[in-house]
Amino acid sequence: MGAIFPGRLLGGSRAAVCISVVAVAATVMPAHADELPVRKPGRWQLTTVAESIGMKTFETCVTPADGIVPGVGDKNCRLSKVKRLADELYVDVECRADAGTEKTSTVLTGDFSTWYRAMSKMTFDPPQQGVSHMGVTVDGKYLGPECKP
Repeated sequence: MGAIFPGRLLGGSRAAVCISVVAVAATVMPAHADELPVRKPGRWQLTTVAESIGMKTFETCVTPADGIVPGVGDKNCRLSKVKRLADELYVDVECRADAGTEKTSTVLTGDFSTWYRAMSKMTFDPPQQGVSHMGVTVDGKYLGPECKP
């Protein structure tokens, strides 16, 4: 699952889904500076803030198979940057589909075992339903290894 939907870029209620999926970008930091982190499994409380939906808080269960950055591994997407600067990890992904191009830039900070922050900016070319760009900030708090059924 990812915030980038190849073949059907952001539209209508997809904005909320996009923001929610980006919100799940929580992790343990990588061993090497330019590697994508592997997410700590368990239950996380996520608070998302975005102009389009306001502030939302929810819980999600993360498994070892869940990716950290939406679009990575998708055949229509390209990971164009993974760069560590001090305590921040910068990640850029570009996805192409019939509807156009979606670019997502994310900055991750935190200790990633108890808390993290993900700040993402997405741009759409051409604009999707009048939206050319959007941003979301996600604060994650680890609640424990057990996920609720």
